[in-house]
Amino acid sequence: MVATIPAETNDEFVRLAFEQCPFGLIVVNGDGQIRVVNQEVERLFGYIREELLRQPVEMLLPEHIAVVHSLLRGQHGAIPAARRMAVGQAVLARHKDGRKIPVKIELSRISTSEGAFIVAAVMDISEFRHLEERLGQMHKLETIGNLACGVAHDFNNLLHGITTFIELARDEASNIPAIVGNLDRALDAAGRGRNLAKRILSFARKTEPVRALTSLVAPVRDAVQLLRATLPANIEIRDRLDLSTPFVMADTNELYEIAMNLGTNAAHAMEKGGVIEVRVESNTVNERFRADHPGVRTGLHARLSVLDTGTGIPDDAIGRVFEPFFTTKPAGNGTGLGLSIVDGILRSLGGYIDVTSQVGKGTRFDVYIPAASPNTSSVDAEGCRRQTPRHILLVGDEDRSAGVGKRVLDAGDFDVTVHSSSAKALEDFRSHPESFDLLITDSMTSATTGPGLVEQVLAVRPNMPVLVVSGTSESMSADTLKGAGSRLLSNPYHSADLRAVVEELLEDLR
Repeated sequence: MVATIPAETNDEFVRLAFEQCPFGLIVVNGDGQIRVVNQEVERLFGYIREELLRQPVEMLLPEHIAVVHSLLRGQHGAIPAARRMAVGQAVLARHKDGRKIPVKIELSRISTSEGAFIVAAVMDISEFRHLEERLGQMHKLETIGNLACGVAHDFNNLLHGITTFIELARDEASNIPAIVGNLDRALDAAGRGRNLAKRILSFARKTEPVRALTSLVAPVRDAVQLLRATLPANIEIRDRLDLSTPFVMADTNELYEIAMNLGTNAAHAMEKGGVIEVRVESNTVNERFRADHPGVRTGLHARLSVLDTGTGIPDDAIGRVFEPFFTTKPAGNGTGLGLSIVDGILRSLGGYIDVTSQVGKGTRFDVYIPAASPNTSSVDAEGCRRQTPRHILLVGDEDRSAGVGKRVLDAGDFDVTVHSSSAKALEDFRSHPESFDLLITDSMTSATTGPGLVEQVLAVRPNMPVLVVSGTSESMSADTLKGAGSRLLSNPYHSADLRAVVEELLEDLR
């Protein structure tokens, strides 16, 4: 049966406009029967129009809505002016296969010589709903990132005190090997906690990546160790890390994040257990490989490969795995952001990621990062020479952290004046500014904030060396630290780190 437009509107232009309208158009008579539909209705609901014509419009609604709709439609037909017709109403419609479709409906009433009709304009809003969900997820992630930043900062402060007192105890017990060994293990654990806090801050984007000449092996090894400690026992992790792999210009936190995301992703594909193999090695990309992988550069690369024996990725999904929020995992088992984050980091590094997979057999991800230029050199790591004791103004966010810093610096033969209040420290400095050689302050110091204190000190002595200690660097801009020899030191730090940076800053005064 072929649908026809009422005679008074049977104009070719109007007919084509109706048929090709991007919205679904449904004309329903006073009895609720579908009289005319356009091709978008067929696409949207999965029926051919012959299946719809002369059928009650409720067939396009879920059962629990159809009953109510039938009653309301009857009331409206009896007394048209008694209630306003739907304007931009969002409802659930029913596809031929039974699934529910979110749609927006606009209704209008028309009168013809054949009687009164209702014209329904139907728009699929599934993509809008998905977008709303994604935006909501992004807001949640931003909130979690802000919370993680605050927790990481407090955790850093705790680790600072723990690390310092362990080092002091180790020095005092240097003649008792058993105690020194135990304290060394405690320091190692505190160091891993410090690195974890850095990674949290990096993931929360509260610190900018600091890219330098680095090995891919070390952060991948750290990731493998953490994965072994946290993944179920039925997942075996094998690693083959070639120490001759060329160095790259990258932030170690970014490299760690890449390895962790790929390892975690592999584990999620093996709920019943399996094997993850992690490899780091050198690889030279030639023109032939580049022709098949347009995003990769030719030349020497450091390559990270993560292979699993999991469920594999279907062919229709493998091209989308790097899309934000796309995931093949069940609801609640992932955000779909891991691989998109990896892809984003690699793009910023000039790198490339390739994926091959076979359903039921497993998946392989290969990460290519260009090797650093042979002319690139790392920062000279020679120890700093100890100089004549200098006067240091130390400002901590609480008496405990300030006291810990003083003990570390006292051991280095520095003359240290401690203040737990920025306001009092500023007053002391202004009373005799030339007597101090260095300012050390926590960026989160109360009363006058870290940046406020630094700015006021540099206003008095523009060339005053400044060392800012913080678990996060977002509160310190490059413009603020424009004084000669100014530095940032990540908290928590080892005692040797603090003494070395202080000596380096004071060396520049000579």
